[in-house]
Amino acid sequence: MTHSRFPRIVLAVIVMIVLSAAQTSPPQDTVLPVGSATITEIKGEVAFTSPDGTPVTAERGTTLSAESKIETIKGSVLLELQDGSQVLVKSHSSVVLRSPNEGKGFSLELFIGQIMVKVRKRLGETPSFRMGTPSAVITVRGTRFLVEVNKKHKTYVSVFEGVVEVEGLMPGSRAVLIRPGFFSDVEQYRAPEDARESNAGDWNSREGNTREGGGREGGGREGSGHEGRNPGTERDSGEQSKPQPKPGSEGKPD
Repeated sequence: MTHSRFPRIVLAVIVMIVLSAAQTSPPQDTVLPVGSATITEIKGEVAFTSPDGTPVTAERGTTLSAESKIETIKGSVLLELQDGSQVLVKSHSSVVLRSPNEGKGFSLELFIGQIMVKVRKRLGETPSFRMGTPSAVITVRGTRFLVEVNKKHKTYVSVFEGVVEVEGLMPGSRAVLIRPGFFSDVEQYRAPEDARESNAGDWNSREGNTREGGGREGGGREGSGHEGRNPGTERDSGEQSKPQPKPGSEGKPD
């Protein structure tokens, strides 16, 4: 009898040790699929659509797959991409997530509206972050910048940190490098303009017009609760000024 009970006791002890080790082992980091993004913050009215066109009910912590569409109506959403980069999609914008290892190598495309981007620094041979708009291709290796596209498909790019390369979509289009404190713009089927220094005074004078819906191409946009907490830029009044929060703050909402 004693001999028959002994294997059972040993087995029970082994099971208890295994369960205890499983409970105390540190949790494993979840690896997101390439091209996906996690919703970090969401405010106001935002619509999400799956790659097959089905509406998605999303909240903070939801993971969106590549080819998902994001449309901010009267709201904004902060995304963390699979590579650790952050993208704040502001109100009245349309963005589609892309898989950077497919097609044109874009991580996302902005079709209209405005986004703030903080790209995780690339090291060694890691591919650069690339994104597209209807009139430009934007390439970076670790920086903070703003991109806006208006209804005429004109793209504006303003840089806060690092260097951003912008080129037009036409074959043989030259590339323009934009450094911190400068911006450039690209019309559809044109080469980008030379980088020009931002002008805080011009931006401040036009911000009110923008929020009231006038004073620029593509109509006005309503401000979101995130805007005052993100890196800021300013634009030359010679072109259409674009809304940019004040510099020196992080591109992340409360």
